[in-house]
Amino acid sequence: MLEFVSPNWFWGLLILIPIVVYHLFYKQKKQVYLVHSRIDLIKEIVKRSSWLRYLSLLLRCIIIILLIFALARPRLSHKRKEIIGKGIDIILAIDVSGSMRAVDFKPINRLEASKKVAIDFIEKRRNDRIGLIIFSENAFTQCPLTLDYNILMQIMEKAEINEQANGTAIGMGLATSVARLKDSEAKSKVIILITDGRNNTGEIDPFTAADLAATFGIKVYPIGVGCIGLVDYPMQTAFGIRYQKVKIEMDMESLNKIAEITGTERARRATNTEELQAIIELIDQMEKSEIKEFNYFEYDELFPRFLFAAFIFALIEFTFTVILRREIP
Repeated sequence: MLEFVSPNWFWGLLILIPIVVYHLFYKQKKQVYLVHSRIDLIKEIVKRSSWLRYLSLLLRCIIIILLIFALARPRLSHKRKEIIGKGIDIILAIDVSGSMRAVDFKPINRLEASKKVAIDFIEKRRNDRIGLIIFSENAFTQCPLTLDYNILMQIMEKAEINEQANGTAIGMGLATSVARLKDSEAKSKVIILITDGRNNTGEIDPFTAADLAATFGIKVYPIGVGCIGLVDYPMQTAFGIRYQKVKIEMDMESLNKIAEITGTERARRATNTEELQAIIELIDQMEKSEIKEFNYFEYDELFPRFLFAAFIFALIEFTFTVILRREIP
């Protein structure tokens, strides 16, 4: 951004008015009269060089303008931001097992509802690194901790149900999340665990993974999504997709124990999108970054460039007036 430290100097541009008036209306009248037999020849010569009479005036006006701009001290300001403090490292661990296809979050299924509120959560964060883990019968890192929220949200949107999965390994999802956070130097480390079932497969049980999280100072916020009991579940038939009532079990007792082990009191359950959104917003409020931002400016002074330009134009004006036209200044 261009700014001037002493803009009052621009009032000095008014000096151009008397200078121009003097040269055009006073100095031009002080003419030398000659008696010559070839007046027509002299008029032709004067006509050809008449524009040169104003070149000196133009150059002097440019010099004055450049000097006044230099006195006004033009400078370019560059805004800089300094961030003091550390953000929070957050892993979103989302269940993508087959049961997440249940559509009790009408008109979308459990996974789509979870993705939607997770993306809303990501958009509200600032200066926090966030990663994504998905799990079904195995756990996979979809996105490591990153500040590039756009990339993270694109990856989140592409997350799909694992149609081939034969179970839900909550312990593996939690353990993989811990592995991504254990070496973090953030002031706070958090796992948001979203699932709709119970742990029925995997090499690591949820409580062992929770103990591991507690050892590294990682807090786990378990969220159970979906209704308990019979829910609408899409089935592929010869006539297309048909919905049947299916009983899906959710182990809230185990989720509560995971929360207790890691110091987040209790798990929370959402049976619709609004409840899930409210839970995510609550977590968002509880886990705020302690970041302080300081703004300052760096300046690039431009007045030496105007002084140099004025010097160049002064040389041009001197060369033209004194050497070429041989006028006395």
